[in-house]
Amino acid sequence: MMKTVCMISCRHSLLDDRIYKKEALTLVRNGYTVIHIGYGEEFKDFYTDDAVRLIQVKQTKMETLCFYALLRAAKSVAADVYHLHDVELCRIALKLKKLPWRPKVIYDAHEPYLHKLLDYWKERTIFKVLLNDIPAIIAERYILNKVDYLIATESNVAKLFMKKNKKCETIYNYSYFSFNKPIEDIKKTYDIIYCGGVANSHGISLMLNALNATNTAGYNYKFVVVGGFQSRKTEEQAKKIIKKYNLEEQVNFVGQVKFEDVSKYYTDSKVSFCLLPNNRSNKIALAIKIFEYAAYGLPIVGSNFGHTGEIIEEEKIGIAVNPHDSKEVANALIYLLEDSRYKEMENRCISCVNEKYLWKYQEEKLLNIYKQLNICNHRQG
Repeated sequence: MMKTVCMISCRHSLLDDRIYKKEALTLVRNGYTVIHIGYGEEFKDFYTDDAVRLIQVKQTKMETLCFYALLRAAKSVAADVYHLHDVELCRIALKLKKLPWRPKVIYDAHEPYLHKLLDYWKERTIFKVLLNDIPAIIAERYILNKVDYLIATESNVAKLFMKKNKKCETIYNYSYFSFNKPIEDIKKTYDIIYCGGVANSHGISLMLNALNATNTAGYNYKFVVVGGFQSRKTEEQAKKIIKKYNLEEQVNFVGQVKFEDVSKYYTDSKVSFCLLPNNRSNKIALAIKIFEYAAYGLPIVGSNFGHTGEIIEEEKIGIAVNPHDSKEVANALIYLLEDSRYKEMENRCISCVNEKYLWKYQEEKLLNIYKQLNICNHRQG
C-alpha cells in the first residue's frame, strides 16, 4: 500500500513552486500519495491532474494564531509523514508526532527566519511580532532535535540546524526549467524583468532607482515586474518613485500571473534583476530566482554578497553589484544591454543551469530522506 505524505503550509500557495512543482510531484512520481494542506479564502478539497490532493482551509485571524483548522485537516488525512513548510507550523509539529499512529514529521525551512525577523521586525505590527513571529521562532528552536528530519534550502541554515539534529539535509531550490539553447533573433518587449513578490525587502525601490540612473545616462529601458505587491504601503512607495522620475512609460506592473504564463515574460525579456538589500538574512539566503532567470538565458544584475553574489560571479551568469549604488547597478545594466558580448552570457546562463543547477540534481536527496525515515504504513494490517 502506498505511503501517504501530507505537506502543510501557511504562507504559500497550494501550487507553490517548491512545495508542489518540485517536492510533491517528485514524491508522486516515486509512488507516494501526496496531499498539500494550506490556506485560502474558502474551503476546497480536490485533486489536481497530477494526482495531488489539495485541501484549502479558510484563513481567519484567529486561525493563523492557533492553526486549529489546519491541524484538524491534517489529522483527518491520517498521513504517514507530515512535511511542514513554514516556521509558524513548528508550533504543531509535536502535536502531529503524538498522533496515535506515530507519524514521522519533517521540518523544511525555506528561509533563515530568525535573521529575517531581526532585519524586518520594524515593518511588522507589534501584534504580529508578539503573537506570531516570536512564538514561531521559539517553537522552531525547540523542535529542531525532536522532529524526524530537517531540510534547509541553503548551507548556512543547515549548519545551524545540524548543531541540534544531525538528521539534516540541504536541498537547494534549483530550477526545473531546462533549455538547450536560447530563443534567438526575436524582438523582445522588455529590456529588464523582475519576477517575484514586490516589496522593498525584495529590492523594488532599488530597481526603480537604478532604472532612473540609466535614464540619466541617456538610455530608455523597458522594465516589467511580474508579481503582486506584498503591501499597500509598498505599492504607494513604488508609485511615488515612478512619478518622481517620470517612469510611467517604462515600467509595467503586470501583477500575479498563472504559473504557466510566467515563461512568456521571461522569453520576452533580455536581462533580469535580483537586487536584494544588504542585510543579515540576505547574506545567508540563496535567491532561487537566479536559477529561473538563468534557465531562460537572462543574465542577472544581482547583489554582490552572500550565496547569490557568489554564484553570479563564479558562474559568470551576470554582474554582481552593490544594490544600494544606483549608478553601479545602471552601469551593469547598460553593459549587458549594449555590449555585443551579451549573447555569450545568455548562452552561458542556459548551459550553466543545465549542467549544475536543475531540480533533478536535488530530488534524489529528497527521496533518500523518505527512504531513511523507514516509514511503516499504519493502514496495513
